[in-house]
Amino acid sequence: MIDDYDTAMELIHKMETSLSIPARPTGALSRVMKAHGVNLARDRELTIKRVFYMGDEGGISCDVTPAGMKEPIICSITQIRIKSKAPLAKEIRTYQTDRKRKLAHVGRGGDPTHFIVEPHKKRKP
Repeated sequence: MIDDYDTAMELIHKMETSLSIPARPTGALSRVMKAHGVNLARDRELTIKRVFYMGDEGGISCDVTPAGMKEPIICSITQIRIKSKAPLAKEIRTYQTDRKRKLAHVGRGGDPTHFIVEPHKKRKP
């Protein structure tokens, strides 16, 4: 198991009561978004609007969609940097560090923050 479920749920509950939480994208998230045609600079101010638990494999994910953007940006909490003065900053960073360490340990390969879930393409009948 990568996450301690109870700890993750406790952090999600705390985050939900502290929304909106300021953050910035990591370089990895900026590159992935650029590859998908979305310019999301590393120094762009984002706000965590909602949090989700995507199971042990996905961990805690966040909606950080900027105002006016048509497509939602839902990313792993490991793909954003939390401002040091933000609510729960220390707890969130502890979760991020622990999750990255555990992902690397289970042999997911390379930097555990460089992956994206792509939707399946519809098959032609």
